[in-house]
Amino acid sequence: MSDIPDGLLHEGASIDIAFGKPRPSFGDLFRICGHTHPRFPPTGSVDFSALADLQFDQVDDYFGVSSLGGEGDDVVVWLFPLVDGEPVHHHPGPFDGVRIEYCILRNSARYAAHFLRCVHDLAQLGIGVRYRNRESELGTPPDLSTVRADIDAVVRHWAAEGITVGSDEAMEVDF
Repeated sequence: MSDIPDGLLHEGASIDIAFGKPRPSFGDLFRICGHTHPRFPPTGSVDFSALADLQFDQVDDYFGVSSLGGEGDDVVVWLFPLVDGEPVHHHPGPFDGVRIEYCILRNSARYAAHFLRCVHDLAQLGIGVRYRNRESELGTPPDLSTVRADIDAVVRHWAAEGITVGSDEAMEVDF
C-alpha cells in the first residue's frame, strides 16, 4: 500500500501541537494527570487540568494513556513535551509544544477514537497542529479526517496480512 506514509505501518501516527505564548511549564503539563506535581507547581500559563479525563499519567519520563483493557501495548497514546520541536525529558519547560503518538499496529482499533480525541482536545490549548506522517498542517481546530483515514488504511493493511491490530500476533511483528 504505497499510499500509506512511511512509518505509519509500524511506528504509528505522530502529531505535534504547538503552543503560543506564554508557554507551559512541566508543572502546567503535569496537571493533565489530574493533580499537581508536589515539586513543580503550575505557572498557570496553560491549564491542562480540564483534560484530566483523557487519562494521561506520567510514564517513565513522559506521559501516556495506559491500555485500558489489557490488550495490545502497555501505553496506547504517548505524549512527549517538546522544546525546539524535539522531545525532551527531565526538562522543567517551558515547552513549545507536545507530540502525541499512537502505534496503530500495537493497539486495538477501538483505541483510535481515544487517540483522535486526545489530539482534538489538546489542540484546543495550542495554536497549530501538524500531522508529522504527512508533513501537513491540520488547522485549528484540527481536521482529523486524513488521520482517521490513515488509521483505517493501516488496520486494513494488517488485516490483509492476516494480523489483527493489537493482537498477540501484532505484538510479535518485527520492525
